[in-house]
Amino acid sequence: MTSAPKPALKRAVMVASAFALAAGALQVAAAPAYAVAGPTTKYECRDLQTPGKLFPGDEVACTVTVSTAGNDSFSNVIAEVTIPNGTVYESGGNKLGGQKVSFTLGEVTKNKTASATMTVMVDGQTPPNTNISSDAVVKGFAPNGAFDTNASSNTLVVVSAGGAQGTQLVAKTDVASVNTFGRAETPISELVDAPAGVTPKIELVTSAEPKKNYVGASIIDNGQKIAWTALCTATPQEKTQSFTIKISAPGQASVEAKTTVLLGNNVANQGIVPPANCAPKP
Repeated sequence: MTSAPKPALKRAVMVASAFALAAGALQVAAAPAYAVAGPTTKYECRDLQTPGKLFPGDEVACTVTVSTAGNDSFSNVIAEVTIPNGTVYESGGNKLGGQKVSFTLGEVTKNKTASATMTVMVDGQTPPNTNISSDAVVKGFAPNGAFDTNASSNTLVVVSAGGAQGTQLVAKTDVASVNTFGRAETPISELVDAPAGVTPKIELVTSAEPKKNYVGASIIDNGQKIAWTALCTATPQEKTQSFTIKISAPGQASVEAKTTVLLGNNVANQGIVPPANCAPKP
C-alpha cells in the first residue's frame, strides 16, 4: 500500500518544477534571432581623372553592385551609401540628409545583377594623404525574411599636386551634350585643373557664337557646375554651340575654358512636340 507524499516533500517537488519551467523560459527568451542571408555586395570607388593619383578636383565614381549566385530571389533592394569625407556630391541616386545617398535597386536574382553609381568631386581644400572611402548598407527581402548587409569600398588617398598640377589654374577644352527638352551638367573639374588647396569657381559663361541661341547656360552649385538646356531642335547643319567660361580662384589669375555643346533631337521619338529647328540669327 502506497502512502500519500508528505506535505513538505510535495512542496519541494512543486518548487523544483517551477524553477525548471522558469529556466526553460529564460533559455527561450535568450535565444538569438537567426540572421537572414542577403545577396553579395561589392563596393568600389575609382578615380575618373588620374587613376593611381587622386588630386583635389578629381571626380570619383563609387559603384555598388549587388548579385547572387544562388537560386534565391531578393526583392525591394535598396542601397544607402555615404558621401566620402573631403568630397562634394555631384550626381547619382537621391541625396539624403546626413551625407548619405540612396538608390532603389529593385529585384536581384541569379540572372539579374543590380548596380548604381554615385559621383563625387574631391574638394579643392582637401589636404594630401586624406583617405577617400565610402560605406554602403544594402537592405531588402529574401524568401525567408528581411536582410540588412554592410559593405565598405576600397580607399583612395589624395596625393600632393606637386609638379603634376603645377601652381596655377590650367583651363581645359570640353564637350557637353544635351537633348531637346533635356538638361545636362558640366562640373568645374572638366573645365580646369587647379593646384592642391585651391578651389576654383565659375564666374561667367559667354557664347562664343553670338548669332546662335541654341543652348541656355546657368551657373549652379555656388560656381561648381554649369547647367545646359536646349532651346531649339538640332538639324544636320545646326547642332552645336560653343562657349567660353571664365574661371577664377583666390590668389590665381583667371582663365578661360572652352566648351562645345552638342544638341540631340531624340525627343521627337517620345511623342513630344519639339521646339523650332535651330537656326542662326541674321
